[in-house]
Amino acid sequence: MLFDPRPKSSKNELFDRGNELKELDRASDRRFPLILVLGVRRIGKTSLVRTFLEEKSGVYIDLRGVIRRSELYERVSDGVYSSLGRMRRLLEGIRGISLTGPGVEIRWKGYDSISLLGLLQEVNKREEKFIAVIDEAQSLKPPLSAELRDIIAYSYDNLNNITLIVSGSEVGLLRNFLGLDSPSSPLYGRYSYEIHVERFSEEISREFLIKGFREEKIEPPYEAIDQAIKLFDGIVGWLVFFGRSYIEGLKDIMRIADMAVELALEELNKLSSREKMILKAMAGGAKTWSDVRSSIAEKGVVVPKSTLSRIINKLEMMSIVENYKFLDPVYRMACERLRP
Repeated sequence: MLFDPRPKSSKNELFDRGNELKELDRASDRRFPLILVLGVRRIGKTSLVRTFLEEKSGVYIDLRGVIRRSELYERVSDGVYSSLGRMRRLLEGIRGISLTGPGVEIRWKGYDSISLLGLLQEVNKREEKFIAVIDEAQSLKPPLSAELRDIIAYSYDNLNNITLIVSGSEVGLLRNFLGLDSPSSPLYGRYSYEIHVERFSEEISREFLIKGFREEKIEPPYEAIDQAIKLFDGIVGWLVFFGRSYIEGLKDIMRIADMAVELALEELNKLSSREKMILKAMAGGAKTWSDVRSSIAEKGVVVPKSTLSRIINKLEMMSIVENYKFLDPVYRMACERLRP
C-alpha cells in the first residue's frame, strides 16, 4: 500500500522509481565496486535499495543509531536473516555460520568465528555477483567508521564479485565519511557511481496521492491533495504522512503539516545552539553569509567568522540547506520555531 509508512520492499509497492531501479541494475551488472544512492531525508532511498534487493543475492544493513561494535554485527546478522532465502546457498559451509532450519546463527567472536570482512571474502569466493547495501554509513563514529572504511576499501580493491551500495541522506557527511577526495582515507581516488533520488514532480505527486487514496477505497480529496502538493514539495515521506493521517481521520491539512513540523523539530533539536541559531536566521530570510551574521548579531551574539563558515558548511553537508535555501519546506517551517 502506498500510504504504508514503512519502507517498501517490492516493485508492487514502489511508485515511479523504475528509472532508478534500472540505473541500479545497469551499475551492478557492470560490477561497479561502489555505488552511492543519495537524496534528502524521506525521499525514498531506503525503499529504493530494499526493492532493488528483492530479486538479488544481497544483504541490507541499516546503520542508523549504531554506536558499538556489537550493534554493528547485530545489524549485519539481521540483514543476513532477512535475506536468507536468497543467500542460503552462498552461506553453506562458511566457518562461523550455522544454518538451522529457517534460521541462521553467525558467530562474530570467539572460537570458530567470522568477521564482516571475512564474510564478504567467503561470499566472494562463490564466484557470483553479490550486493551489500549499507544505509546511513555516515552516522558511524570512530573507531567503527574507520573499520568500515577499511572494509569498503578492501572490498573495492580485492573482491570482484561484491558490489557495495552505500546510501545516505546527509550527502556531504557521507562523502566525507568515505573520503574519496581525502588523501588520508583508504578510499582516496576511488571512483563511485552516483544515483540521485529526486523529489516527485507536481504531476507525479498528484498521481501518487490519488492512487494511494483509491487503494484505501477513499474518494481522493482533490482540494486537500493540491494543498499537500504545495506544502510538501514532492518529498515522498511527507506525502505518505499526509495520506496516512488523512485516512486515519485527520482532515485538517494545516494540522497535518504542523505534526510533520514537530517531527522535524525533534531531529533539529539535537543540533547545537549555534547551529539552531544559524538555521533560524536562514528560515527568517537570511540569504547570504553576511545576512546570517547580521541576523545573529542583532540578537547580541557574535560568532567568529571562521566558526560561522564552518557551521554553515556543516549544515550544507547534512543536506538541510544548500546556498542558504532549505531542501525540505517542512524543515524550513520547523527552523522558524527553533529556540536556540
